[in-house]
Amino acid sequence: MAIRLVILDCDRTLWEHEDVFTLQPPFTRVDGQTVQDAQGEKVRLAPGARELLDALRRRGILISLCSWNRADLVFAILDLLGLTQYFVHPKVEFHPHKDRMITALLAELAGEGTVLQPEEVLFVDDNPMMLEQVRQGVGPVRTLRAQPDVLDLRNVLKVLDEQN
Repeated sequence: MAIRLVILDCDRTLWEHEDVFTLQPPFTRVDGQTVQDAQGEKVRLAPGARELLDALRRRGILISLCSWNRADLVFAILDLLGLTQYFVHPKVEFHPHKDRMITALLAELAGEGTVLQPEEVLFVDDNPMMLEQVRQGVGPVRTLRAQPDVLDLRNVLKVLDEQN
């Protein structure tokens, strides 16, 4: 089955920051790839992030987020970087149960008429325990580990081409 939905984690996956929960708003945009918090700490998009999002959109592949974080901080960063519109039903919740977040995301999409099988989903996260949790809780979701396995998010496209 072809991948129809790519779900990205945020910290150490979509952007190069360990945990934006530690940051202090308000945020300001530094450039098209970077924002900084009130104390000058920077959050920079991972290499290839914007290119991946654009390519997935061109291919008609749905994109979402699944992050164990504070939604207000994540969405403030996404808004400043002009990325919010890429994501359908993004899940940013302050708990580690990403399997539940993805199950809810799939249910919301199904409620709108887009029914996806787990095999049609690719989840990219830096934490191997989260990847395994999602496979166990959701089903045979395809997974990729960011950092160290995917250092440039454009490489996700190569994986899609190989699997589709």
